[in-house]
Amino acid sequence: MNTAIPGELKNGFRYYSQFDISANVCGVGIKCGSMHDPPKKRGQAHLMEHMRCRSSPKYVGEQVDLLMEKYMGGPGDDTDINVRIDRASTFFGNNSLLYRRHLVICWDMWVELVLNGVLDVNGLDVEKAAIHQEYFLYGKDVMYNLVDDLIHQVMYDKNPARNRVDCEPGELATITLEQMRQFYNSMYASSQNMFAVILGPQHKEVKRMVERSFDWLPNKGRLVLDIDMSDKFPQLQRIKSLEISRRDIGQYHLAIGFPTRPYLESCKNGDAEALDVLARILAFRLRMKLREGNRNFDQGVYQVLTYTPRTFAHGMIYIWFATKDLEFAKTGEEIFLKECADLRQNLVREEELDAMASNILYNYLDAHIKTPGTLSELIIDAVCNGDEDLTYLNSFRERLSKIRQNRGRIRKAANDYFSLPNYARVMISPA
Repeated sequence: MNTAIPGELKNGFRYYSQFDISANVCGVGIKCGSMHDPPKKRGQAHLMEHMRCRSSPKYVGEQVDLLMEKYMGGPGDDTDINVRIDRASTFFGNNSLLYRRHLVICWDMWVELVLNGVLDVNGLDVEKAAIHQEYFLYGKDVMYNLVDDLIHQVMYDKNPARNRVDCEPGELATITLEQMRQFYNSMYASSQNMFAVILGPQHKEVKRMVERSFDWLPNKGRLVLDIDMSDKFPQLQRIKSLEISRRDIGQYHLAIGFPTRPYLESCKNGDAEALDVLARILAFRLRMKLREGNRNFDQGVYQVLTYTPRTFAHGMIYIWFATKDLEFAKTGEEIFLKECADLRQNLVREEELDAMASNILYNYLDAHIKTPGTLSELIIDAVCNGDEDLTYLNSFRERLSKIRQNRGRIRKAANDYFSLPNYARVMISPA
């Protein structure tokens, strides 16, 4: 299996490659996400992502949209466009294209947009309005995103992970063009805060492509982040709960979780793999009890999902499920807590650990062998959260192997992080 290879220009600009004759993935990443939004300007990083994709002196207006349509498809779910922002990163690029010559064309466009994209009042007004609608379309009105935002807000008091990835509309509306230009100069225009991912060509060819585009970029040194890090791994002293109601839903949505150490810390001490295994075990056990164990037509669940989001400044493990019956939601909460207690006290069954670890390994290998777009996301996640040399990403297979041979390591992680009787919870109920 070919692993991703890091490289670095003389000015500190980093780039990442993996040789694959069938892959054609490229893009420019920024170590900047919603956690970097200035106070009272939540949505600024998202707005910058939108505005950099509009136009440049070389690719004017509609040319950008036509090139995306031609090689990547239009905006939507069925597309190879990979322009997005999360809590810790922004990326301008594409998933795997059909031909290498298409990668070369698209790479030139992404570089131009990121380095020379036009920031003007027209674009500011257009994209503010678009993000305002996105706030509802993919934020407030999509239960997964709403639940994820709320559990982060409940879990933390000060951590910038509380920031919504999309925006806060009232703050978005006040952002000025001059503030956007200042944001670009501080967060984008530095070789230390930008990087490239190009999967497909040989590493030496990737280096030439990157040198032609970025060897002149100034090195402003490490960005000093004005972020409160005191809340990165809170010790819960009580149950932190939020309950809201909505008229437009037909189920009770419940999320429950615990804080964990951030990305790099959890990688260094081996907790990252243990937490991922724990998440899958919990999803499996709750699915068996809440779905397979139910025969009541008005109760039960469709699925139980678990997540382990981690950045350079935060981490958590949480579950989410939905059911039409309030009492069954309460039952699900009780079962979840019992399973957490069981994982703290008892060793997991060998076949259970083997199944969950094997699935996690399969997904890791699949990214490296068959789905370069997924590998690109793993690289972006690693780079923007402290693993710039890909030390922990590339050693994941070996570290996971140690976990699957040590059931006691799973129990230790449960004791380290399942802070019973205290936890964070969000309940969204039908009005």
